Amino acid sequence: MPDAVVDIGNSRIKFCRVADGKLELPVRGLPADDLASWERLATDWGPAGGRTWAVASTDPERLRQFVGWVESRGERAIAIDSPRKVPIGVSVDHPGRVGIDRLLNVLAAKSGGRAGEPAIVVDAGSAVTVDLLHEQGSFAGGVIFPGLRLMARSLREYTAALPFVDATTAMPPGPPGTNTEAAIKLGLLHAVAGGVDSVVREMASRCAAAPRLILTGGDMAPQLAGLMQSRHQFRSEIRPALTLEGILLAAESLS
Repeated sequence: MPDAVVDIGNSRIKFCRVADGKLELPVRGLPADDLASWERLATDWGPAGGRTWAVASTDPERLRQFVGWVESRGERAIAIDSPRKVPIGVSVDHPGRVGIDRLLNVLAAKSGGRAGEPAIVVDAGSAVTVDLLHEQGSFAGGVIFPGLRLMARSLREYTAALPFVDATTAMPPGPPGTNTEAAIKLGLLHAVAGGVDSVVREMASRCAAAPRLILTGGDMAPQLAGLMQSRHQFRSEIRPALTLEGILLAAESLS
């Protein structure tokens, strides 16, 4: 049983302690390249030695770096570094190529549902993924498109005059937006929400029963979550630590 679980993203690392087999919230987010901040956190959690960390990442180099740091402390790392280490069926063309975070999300979604109940997982981060847990209990694929910050950066880099805006902060009223920043924020918000809405409806039409809708991800701002939930009658929930839940379940299966 791990003492802590770690999800290494593109720019941030999420840390969470484990107590009595459950995540001990809140989750701590730290810069992915700041080893000193990792050391401070680990020190706050107690002296080095004897701790087991369960860790996963879509970036193999960052994962190796973290495992090396853990081992340098005389501690143990359980690396969830292959789809084969995630105990869930995978019904797609190339199972070995699926992002580990997507499989972990669906594994966690499966553990919180009823037998035979499908689920759709929306993870809003650097990219937005919308993935289907089939009623037979397997990962059935999904869609991937750019997240809020990637789209905002693209507008800034590929236009002459548009500014960069942070679309994960509070939204102005509208649409329409009454200034350029508001227009961009609202455009990005509705682009993501509209894309998710279209995919969710299409996936739900292929399910034998109404799916649960599970929302997660570092950029799942309240405005975005509320907009998604308002468009559907499906039972929905927001689970910010979903990937960490999946890492814990996968690590337990390997122990």
